[in-house]
Amino acid sequence: MKLISRTNQTRHKIPYFLLVALVFSYILYLENTWSTPDEDKLNEEINAILQKYKPKETRVGISIFSISKNKSLYKSNSNESFVVASNMKLFTTATALVYLGADFEYKTGILYSGSISSDGKLKGDIIIRGSGDPNISGRFFEGEITAVPAYWADAIKKQGIKVVMGDVIADDSIFDREFVHGNWPKDQLSEWYCAPVSGLSFNDNCIDILVRPNEKPDGLASIQIEPKTSYVEIINKCKTTTLKSKHFYSFHRKPFTNQIQITGFLWSKAEPQKEWITIHNPPLYTATVFKEILERKNVHIMGEARVINESDLNAEHKLHKLAVTTSSLIQAINVTNKCSQGFYAEQILKTIGATVKKEGTFSGGLEVIKDFISKLGIPEEQYQLDDGSGLSKDNKLTPEMIIRLLRHMYMHKDAGIFLKSLPISGTDGTLEKRLKTEPYKSRIRAKTGYVRGASTLSGYVKTLNEEIIAFAILVNEIKGSTWQAKRLQDAICRFLVTCN
Repeated sequence: MKLISRTNQTRHKIPYFLLVALVFSYILYLENTWSTPDEDKLNEEINAILQKYKPKETRVGISIFSISKNKSLYKSNSNESFVVASNMKLFTTATALVYLGADFEYKTGILYSGSISSDGKLKGDIIIRGSGDPNISGRFFEGEITAVPAYWADAIKKQGIKVVMGDVIADDSIFDREFVHGNWPKDQLSEWYCAPVSGLSFNDNCIDILVRPNEKPDGLASIQIEPKTSYVEIINKCKTTTLKSKHFYSFHRKPFTNQIQITGFLWSKAEPQKEWITIHNPPLYTATVFKEILERKNVHIMGEARVINESDLNAEHKLHKLAVTTSSLIQAINVTNKCSQGFYAEQILKTIGATVKKEGTFSGGLEVIKDFISKLGIPEEQYQLDDGSGLSKDNKLTPEMIIRLLRHMYMHKDAGIFLKSLPISGTDGTLEKRLKTEPYKSRIRAKTGYVRGASTLSGYVKTLNEEIIAFAILVNEIKGSTWQAKRLQDAICRFLVTCN
């Protein structure tokens, strides 16, 4: 079974940006016809934008570079370190493309030990061997969350297995079991953007919870979870209220457990509300859901769902293949950058470490990114890396570093894939609602970033004169809302589009 997204089916079409890259060496021989304002005027214009829109008491770093002219256009604090938030994903996904290659595939195997008797009894275990694949969810199956494990279960039934005498074992050994990074916000670990990382993952390592108001005032809200599983315990203390002013509810998962408490009030006229809450111990979650699906398909499991242990890994018994599901790195990169999906970024990070360094760890992946950065000519003392998604505030990069990366990836053989993964202004991803009027719509491809106190935007602009410009705009030390920082970023992008 191959997990294929509709967007992935068009990967071999060459986008406009890649065509520009392919002819760039030829263009250098032509007379320069681009009409970017002279450097003094451009500096004057951007300084005026900063004067008008820079949020008070913030620190801003900017670097702007014309790829078409191979020339720096503007710099301000460009060699200072900034918290980059999700702009870190640019480095993670670029490193994956460079070191793993665009043809890299995740492969999840369904195996069994022992033997199958003529009456359908498996005298052994079922093993799910993970590869770090982040794509095992309903994202590529029209929202059908259990499509992949249901396929696994059908493969088992086709072998004539009716009873499994042993266990359903989750083999997550490709990664370590540091599920949660130590520098992620401790008070937000229930939130989907803090999803744990694992060598075997399912549904973004979240449980989907649908909350509906009760027909009776003061009645408990109706709760529905997906997938249907006993893995989580829901404690519902959320009441229905007729007062819209009281509408506020929250979720909290008790640390290191799967006990989720819902408290607060849900307005009686509110539409159904869907939330995504993280789970603890992803491989056990995957094995549990799979075991439950098997049992619903009338495959009886005598043992338990569990995670692999040392004795399993050291056992010398032969394993037999039942099924393999695959998905592409390109799919994972698209979700990472378009949707700013931190879980995907961290899965990719550990995949890089496992594949290149044989260390499926945060540090193993970061070592490869550092190697890539060194090849861009950037010394290690100029930056600090901590995770793959940018959720940790200990990721600190300079605007100049980001420009180096953007320039390199624009000329890389997989530039089209990288560029296609970035949100497009006014069109999709995290830029869908920004810069959506003409002539700015679709002329900016850039990665957004946000953590408390920081807002970032870095990527490419195609000007009205078809010039390609790389930019990085990093805003730190924000007090309160980020709307003013975004207004500044958008104003600079609008200027760049029209700077002919």
